[in-house]
Amino acid sequence: MTADIALDIQRVSRRFGETVALDEVTLQVARGEFLTLLGPSGSGKTTLLRLIVGFDVPTGGSILLGGRDISRLTPADRSAGMVFQNYALFPHMTVADNVAYGLKLRKWPKERRRERVAEMLELVQLGGYQDRYPRQLSGGQQQRVALARALAYDPEIILMDEPLGALDRALRIEMEAVIRSIHRKLRATMIYVTHDQQEALALSDRIAIMRHGRLVDVGTPERLYEDPGSTFVASFFANANLVDAQLLERRGDGRARVRAVGSEFECRTSGPVLGRPKLALRRRSFRLAEPDGPSIPIRGRVAETLLFGDERQIVLDVPDAGRVVALMEARTSAVLGVGDDVQLHVPRDETVVVGEADPDQGA
Repeated sequence: MTADIALDIQRVSRRFGETVALDEVTLQVARGEFLTLLGPSGSGKTTLLRLIVGFDVPTGGSILLGGRDISRLTPADRSAGMVFQNYALFPHMTVADNVAYGLKLRKWPKERRRERVAEMLELVQLGGYQDRYPRQLSGGQQQRVALARALAYDPEIILMDEPLGALDRALRIEMEAVIRSIHRKLRATMIYVTHDQQEALALSDRIAIMRHGRLVDVGTPERLYEDPGSTFVASFFANANLVDAQLLERRGDGRARVRAVGSEFECRTSGPVLGRPKLALRRRSFRLAEPDGPSIPIRGRVAETLLFGDERQIVLDVPDAGRVVALMEARTSAVLGVGDDVQLHVPRDETVVVGEADPDQGA
């Protein structure tokens, strides 16, 4: 294992009787990287996190942290800090005592503990809160305390299991900014579990997308959004419309001649395009006016419009494609009404043909 790899997960499986929760997952996390495990409920992301922190042991494979096999060590014997969704703070302890808990277990001197607690509370923007109790804090403040406690003893890796799931949207956005700031300052290695695509986009250096206990794609947020490797990634992560496409001609440069939504055109392809091909149309790619560059016309009848503040969701019934959803600027799309026959446009360079099957597992 190279020196810049913090965590090396090698063909890790976890079975519960006949149920396969994880199926030979292989993944490497670089030092200082913020990696998000993203997937729907039951995809295996929390199971994988539990194996890394030591709450469970794998049925097969190995987990190396800093080059050391930790697969069967107790949580106390692993250098991993954990942040839970429900905070898991000790209600009878002050904020300072909660943050110092791990330091006390590791027998840090009292004065050094006091200095480190003050340092961590300043980092999470809670300086002056050291004498309060968890019941005196808001949900966002409690989560900051939990984060400070996980960071306090400088573990090799920080693990976060849906830490913002219990917060309202405004607090989640605020906490995302706090987490980003802390990661930039410390360059700590972090693994973050969520089912929220927007959180993953906002926070991650890379995202590992999981489904049915397998790793189906790993990449930067930009790559996964613009060039998804399968219909599942295009739909789940990029929130794209998927419409039937016919490959007329494949070329060696990753492009193809395609027939879809009543037109023939050239566009990009992603991966091997296994199974029946689909054209992925991202919701924010739709335009009311024809753009300057090559575009694909999308003709249909407006079935529904919904206002989302600065954006409006337009649902179209498109012949031979079914229902297609567009997100457009609210003011310019206000002219569209239910029952209208319209033609929208999608820039060709914002479309991609993907296959139905997931690519082979890999990092």
